[in-house]
Amino acid sequence: MRKGQVFSITQEPVTLYLDLPIHPPYDVCDAYDAIPLMSLPFAEGATLGWKLSRIQFVDGLGRDVFFDCPGIVMTGGQNERNEAVSLYVVCAFYDSSDRLLSCQTSEHCVQPWERFDIPGLWSRFPFSVSEIARVSISLTVSGCEERSKSLQAFRPQEIAKRNAKPGKREWKRAGNVVGIHGFQTWNPGNGELLFATEPLTKGNRLRFRLERRENQGFEYVALVQSVDPIQTEVHLDNLIQYVLYDEMERICHGGSCMGMGNHGDLLSLVPILPQILSRGPLSVEYVVWEGPTGSL
Repeated sequence: MRKGQVFSITQEPVTLYLDLPIHPPYDVCDAYDAIPLMSLPFAEGATLGWKLSRIQFVDGLGRDVFFDCPGIVMTGGQNERNEAVSLYVVCAFYDSSDRLLSCQTSEHCVQPWERFDIPGLWSRFPFSVSEIARVSISLTVSGCEERSKSLQAFRPQEIAKRNAKPGKREWKRAGNVVGIHGFQTWNPGNGELLFATEPLTKGNRLRFRLERRENQGFEYVALVQSVDPIQTEVHLDNLIQYVLYDEMERICHGGSCMGMGNHGDLLSLVPILPQILSRGPLSVEYVVWEGPTGSL
């Protein structure tokens, strides 16, 4: 497992890679307000933190369920340029065994003289927050060239290799919730289909694929999930979380998709920087959960 914090810097656009340990709150209410992690060099007073958001969902039977969802918060400081600053942020939470728990990606534009902010970057995690041990973040910023000198204070360090081994492993939880955790290296190629799995779970034979999409000049990864066309009377909810790592095994993209009550094909569109898919081999880590309706 990687420890401490790791920074790596590229030229404009500037990308910071962070690996930060997290101590779960003794009381979940302590994390409803942001817990600061570190200062950011983009602007005076800009800080990075994490928090829990109490989010309401509707399960497959139409009932309300509530989960404490972890998220990354960035706030403070002003964009003192006369041009907008673009932020592309990926954050993933892991347990003490270095297994992926949840992930999310966000794009945000800070207009001139607005405060730096990442709104609503939370990720669904319907389990105990005491499992969270660390967070990995990729923060790409375009339009802050004058900050290059201050960024040089963060010297690149060697990034430790992940302990994840190729293949799939079952991950059982209480309440008849079953998960599949997988890790694989592959080359995304130039086609629309990036990655696909065979059926992953025994109940509804859930599977998913990642597809390249484009809309109004912006690129996305579509996470498409589908179930066995032969429906059963058992109502199952499911949740998919995935992360992409670059050739240096640094986090660069990720997202999630949920399905309630044996619905048909579902998808989520997650923004991605075009250069990510044009690189060399990538790695994908995913965790797929399936359980009785209301459990996820």
